[in-house]
Amino acid sequence: MNVGCRPTVDGQQPTVEVHLLDWCGDLYGQILSVSLVEFLRTEQKFPSLEALKTQIHADCDVARKVLAGDR
Repeated sequence: MNVGCRPTVDGQQPTVEVHLLDWCGDLYGQILSVSLVEFLRTEQKFPSLEALKTQIHADCDVARKVLAGDR
């Protein structure tokens, strides 16, 4: 989950974004319940969208370990 202004894409307004592991579908407009388990890292500005995508993949790997109890 990211709560912030999305600095890599020059976001101005705070938003809440949730990445659902292993999910492919459209949930826009749906009400979701999300539980916070562990803080992974602070929001940061990346030099490119590719760098952001690389970090998101790394974050997903860490999140999977946290959810599996391996961290």
